[in-house]
Amino acid sequence: MSADAAMNSVGRSEETYVDVWSRTERKYRRRALVLMAINIVLFGGICCVAYWLRTGVVFAPASGEYWSQLVATFHISSQTEHTPLALGLDPISIVDVPMMIVVLGLVLAALVSIPIVVSILYRFWWSIPFSVSVGFLGVMPWLAITLVASCLIASVKPFRVRSRYASALMSLVPIVVYMFMASRQVSGAVEKLANPSDFVKLQAMLSLSLIAAAVVMGIVLTIARLVNYRPGAIAPLMAILFVSPAIIFEFQVGRDELHYRLLERNYGPGSQYMVSRDIQSILDPVIESRMADPENKRSFSAVRDQLTLRVALAMDPEASREWVAYQDKAALAVNRFVHLFPDSRYATAALYIKGRALDMRPDFTALEKEGRLVFFDDFPNERSRLAWEMIEANGRETPQWVVAGLHLARLDVRAGEVDRAISRLRRGIALGQSVLSSEGLSREDRPLMGRKLPEASLEIPIARKILESRIFLELLERNRDPIYGDVPLREFAGFAPRTLQYARHLEGVIERYPNCQLADNLRLEMARSIDDAEQRSVALGQCTLASPAEDSVAGALYSLGETYRERGEPVAAARAFERVVTEFSESAWRGLTDARVRELDRTGSEAD
Repeated sequence: MSADAAMNSVGRSEETYVDVWSRTERKYRRRALVLMAINIVLFGGICCVAYWLRTGVVFAPASGEYWSQLVATFHISSQTEHTPLALGLDPISIVDVPMMIVVLGLVLAALVSIPIVVSILYRFWWSIPFSVSVGFLGVMPWLAITLVASCLIASVKPFRVRSRYASALMSLVPIVVYMFMASRQVSGAVEKLANPSDFVKLQAMLSLSLIAAAVVMGIVLTIARLVNYRPGAIAPLMAILFVSPAIIFEFQVGRDELHYRLLERNYGPGSQYMVSRDIQSILDPVIESRMADPENKRSFSAVRDQLTLRVALAMDPEASREWVAYQDKAALAVNRFVHLFPDSRYATAALYIKGRALDMRPDFTALEKEGRLVFFDDFPNERSRLAWEMIEANGRETPQWVVAGLHLARLDVRAGEVDRAISRLRRGIALGQSVLSSEGLSREDRPLMGRKLPEASLEIPIARKILESRIFLELLERNRDPIYGDVPLREFAGFAPRTLQYARHLEGVIERYPNCQLADNLRLEMARSIDDAEQRSVALGQCTLASPAEDSVAGALYSLGETYRERGEPVAAARAFERVVTEFSESAWRGLTDARVRELDRTGSEAD
C-alpha cells in the first residue's frame, strides 16, 4: 500500500459521522432515500392503525366524514374525542379491556418516537412527512403540531445539545405537556368512572407510551451509533413497533371487540336514536323538502303543524322514513357482525342490539303532550323474532336470554301460543335469578386486568325484566278464559301501548267478549293510559274497588301509588303501596312496590 493510500485510509477511519447524510457516497445516499421511503410507508401504516382503532376505517381520507372530523379536532371545547385520553376510552375502553393499555401505549410510543429520531438522524426537514402523517392519516393534528415542536428541540440549534440522548429526552417535554393538557379535557366517559383503579389505567396508558417512546429512541440512537450512522437503524425497529401492537391486538383483544364497540356506539343504548329527541330535529329536513316543492302553496307554520299532527297519528311514511332506515341499518350491521364473527363472545350482545332496535317504537302520547319523541321497546316487533330466537338458542346464562324469553313470550301470546309463552317465562324467571346473583359476584371478583362481561355496557335492567316477566306470567296464568279461551289474551297482546288508539282498542275487546276473565285487567290498562293525573287517579281508584279475587287489584294499587307520586302526594302514595305489601304479598307487583317504598323512605329521610 502506498503512503498516500495509507493516509486516506486513516483519514476515513477517523472521520466523524453526525447523521445519515454525513456519508456522501452515492450508495449510502441511495440506500438512505430507499429506507426513508420504507420508513414513511411503515409509519403511515401505524397512523392508519391509530385511526382504525378509533373508527374501524383503515384509510382516514376514504371516510365520508374525514374533513368534518379533521376540522372538529381544532374546536377548543371541554369535551373532545381526538386526544390520547379519548383514544383509550372510545370505542374500546381500556377500563373494559385492560390489554388495550399495552396496544395503545405502543401505538402512541411509535407515533411520538419515530418522528423525533428521524429529525435527529435524518435532520429536521425529513421529520415533516411523519408529523403530517400523524395529522392527516392518524387525524390527530394537535399531536402533529406538538411533534413538530419536539423535532425542532431534538435537532435544531440552539435547542439541541451535544448528547443525542439528552436531546431526545428534552424533546419529550412538549409531548408531556400535550398529554397533560389532553388529560385535563373533560369526557363523559371519564365522569362515569367510579373505580379509582380505572383512572390508574388511563394514566398507565399515557405513562407507558412515554416510557416506551424513550426506550425506542434510546435503542435506535444506540444502533445508529454502533453502525456509525449508516442508514437502516430505524426501519427494523419501526417494523417491530408496527407488528407488535397488531399481534397483541389480534390475539389478546380481537377485531370483533372493535367492530362490536362501534356497533354498540352507533346502535346501542347510548346511540342518538335510543334516547328521547326533540321532534323538530326529525321534522326539519322533511319540512324543508316540502317548502322546496314548487307546488306547495302553504306557509312554513302550516306545513310544520300539519306534519307534526300526522307524525303524532303515525300516518306520514315520509316523516318516519328516517326511523325505519335506522332500524334497517342496525339490523344489517348486526347481521354483518354475526356473519364475520359467529363465535365472538359479543354475538348475543350484538343480537340484543338488533332485537332492541327493531322493537323500538315512538311514544306518540309523549309526542302529543311534550313535543318530544321518546322510544319504548316493551312491545316486540315480529321482525325481531329471529334475533331473540338466536339469543335463546345460543345465549344461555346471560341477561340477554332473560329479555329474549320475555319478548318471545309476548310474540307467542299474539300468535295464540299461550302455553309456550308460559313455559318461556318460567324458564326465564328461574334463569334470571341465577344470572342476577352471578352478575353481582362477577362484578365483585373481577380482577384488575380482567375484561368486563360483554353485556356490561348494554344497561340491561335484569331485575326489572324479571319482575316484568313475573307480572306477565301471572296475567297469563290467571286469565285463561273458560268461555272465550285465549282469544281475549291474544287480542290484548296485539295492541301497542302508548299509542293514541290504545284505550279504544281495549274497549273494543271488552265489547266483543263481555264478562271475560281479562275484563278487569283491560279496564286497568284503560285507566293507566289516561293522560291527566287527576282523572287517572279517579279511574285507578275505581279499579282498586274490585273484588280482591280479581288479579288486577294489586296492579291498580301500584299504579295509583305511582300517580300519587307524580302528583306530589307521597303520603297517599305510601298508603297505596302499603296495601300492595300487606294485602297482595304474593303478587308479582310486590317486587316493584318494594322498590318504590324504599325510594319513598329514602326521600322522607332526606327531607327530615
